[in-house]
Formats: sequence, C-alpha cells, structure tokens
Amino acid sequence: MVHNKLHFPETLHNYFKDKEMNEIYISVFLKTFAESFITLFIPIYLIVLGYQLFDVALYYLVYFIVVGFVIPLGMVLNSKIGIKKTLGLGTFLIILYYYILGFMESGLSYVIVALFYGLSTGIYFSAFHIEFAKSFSRKRGGKELSVIRIIAIISGIIGPLVGSLFISNVSFVFLFRIVAVILFLSIIPLFFTKDFVVPFKRKPLREILRMDTKRKALAYQASGIIALSSVVFWPLFIYFTLGDIVSLGIIISLSSLFTILVIAKIGRLADINRKKVFKVGVLTHAPSWILRLFFLSPIGIFFSNLYSYITIAAIDISFNKKIYRQAKEAKDICNYFLFREIHLQLGRIIILCIVMLTNSLILMFVLSFFITFGYLFMLNGKK
Repeated sequence: MVHNKLHFPETLHNYFKDKEMNEIYISVFLKTFAESFITLFIPIYLIVLGYQLFDVALYYLVYFIVVGFVIPLGMVLNSKIGIKKTLGLGTFLIILYYYILGFMESGLSYVIVALFYGLSTGIYFSAFHIEFAKSFSRKRGGKELSVIRIIAIISGIIGPLVGSLFISNVSFVFLFRIVAVILFLSIIPLFFTKDFVVPFKRKPLREILRMDTKRKALAYQASGIIALSSVVFWPLFIYFTLGDIVSLGIIISLSSLFTILVIAKIGRLADINRKKVFKVGVLTHAPSWILRLFFLSPIGIFFSNLYSYITIAAIDISFNKKIYRQAKEAKDICNYFLFREIHLQLGRIIILCIVMLTNSLILMFVLSFFITFGYLFMLNGKK
C-alpha cells in the first residue's frame, strides 16, 4: 500500500477473485464494522453500571465457558442445516444479544447476558472457522489473513471513535441498536454463493484432546490469554488511567490508522517465511506488556498501543496461516477446530480466574509478558 513495488489493482484482483472468499470478506467487514462501535466498551459499560473488575472477569468467564460448550452444538448445525445458515443463525442471535444488553440498565443480571452472548458467539464461530478454512489458499494464505486483519483495522479506525462519541453524547443503548442493524446487513452476503454442509462425527473428549500436539495446545492457550488481555483488559486499563471514553476511542482509532500501513506487508512476508515473521512477532510483542505500564500519558499510551498492534499482527497472521492451512488439509476439520477452541477457552478461563482472585490488571499484564513466549511452542512442533 505504501511501497512502490506493490501493484494495487493486481493485488486487489488476487485478493477478491475467489467468490467464496469474497463473500466472507464482505460479511466479516460488516460484522466487524458493527461490533467495532461497541466491543471495546462492553467492559466499561459494566463499570459504568456500578460493577467491579471481579464482575467484568466473571462476565467473560461465563461467556467463554458457554462458548466452549456451545461450539460442538454449532458443529452439529453445520452438518444438518449448512455452514452459512449456521453463520446466519449465530449472527441473528448476536443481534438479540445487543438488544438484551440494554436491559442490564433495568437490573437484568449480567450472568444471563453473558450466557446468551456465549450461545450466539459459539454458534457463529463454529461455522466461521470452517467456512474460512475451506476457502483458504495455501499459497495466498498470508495475504488472505492480512485482508481479514485489514478489515478489522479499517473498522477499528472508524468504530471506536464514533462509538465513544455516541456513548458520550447519546447512550450505550442507542449504540446497541445501531450495531444490531449493521449486523443484520452482514447476514446477506453469506448467501451470495451456495451453502454446504460439513459432516461432524461426535468423538469422546479424550479423543478430541489427541487431535493435535501438546505444543499446539499450549500455543492455543497462550493465544487465548493474550487476545483476552489485549481486547478486554488493556482498553479497560486505558479507561481507568485516563478516565475518559472519548480519549480511549481516539487512541484505538489512531493506532488502527497507522497499523494498516504495515499489515499487507506482514501478510506477504508471512507467505515467504512464516516462521521468521512469527518468531519476530513473539519476541517484539512480549516486551510491550511491560513497557505499557511505564508510559501512562495519552501520547505514551498511544505509542504503546500502536507498537502492540503491529507486533501482535505479525504473530496472528503467521500463527493463523499455519492453523488454517492445516485445517484445510485435516481429515476431520470439525474436531480439529474443537481441539483449538477447547484450549483457547482453557487459557482464557485460567487467566480470568487469576484476575478474579487478585483483582489486579497489572499482574495480568506481567503474566501476559511471560505467556506470550508460549506461542513459541508452535515453532518446533512436528505439526
């Protein structure tokens, strides 16, 4: 994008010539764009309603436990009604989730809301990962993943700032309604091409846990913890530090704007040498968890966040390239992703329990520094 060697029209053609992948891009863009308005602010919504850090952690603990139990149900739906209908159902339930979020202001328990959120998200992602893996290109995988990342970042440029302004000047509930409308639009592109079913054979838990290596399991657990720290608790820390939703929105939006300039390059490098990009990402991202604790001015937080965004992108693109490539080649793609989800949720559950016991975000960030190196278990595994 910013490099003279990149021929933009040809690159766009390569990105979008696959109809199946094209519909994923459109649907993911609309869904990510919708949720970029509010996802960042859900923990803050709980704080504004008078809940404590313990409650925020419990909310997400319930959510992730439910996701873990629901994903096998989603796999059954994939085999019965089709991948795209399951995606549509999951999105519809997410729309209902944003509707009932508003009732928390009238006293609805956050546990009930978290249960419903887990149900809807579990169904959605049980289908999404399989849909993406089936359309995944071995040669262009890094580029395809960089497009998904760019979609998220483009949404991140607009969504957090606009969302923070709506919250500050109107209300959370009004924003929930806007998000729901855009989410409904994201269902439409799913049916531009023919739906398909993916057979799912139920297996005992013990057998699922042997679907992949222990190294991969540890890497997934690390991935779940780092994602949770980045998406939920780091923005909450910024809010606690600055005390202003709009400042948080500006920092996240500006970070996304600058990050997009390097994402396509990371995707191309991952296609050339995935392991090197992955290792550099891990070794540069880990220190960000310590450095961000020392730069607490608005400008310092912005640069900490920007550095974190770029380095985690190097990890995610190269990490997911391997995951989706192996999923495409797997004999049992459903249980391949069940193995992944079990260990993602396990990592998240462990760190959430630690937050609930210690009531400390700083300890969580220090642990995230060490846990980031858990990704390196991916490098020397046989698979």
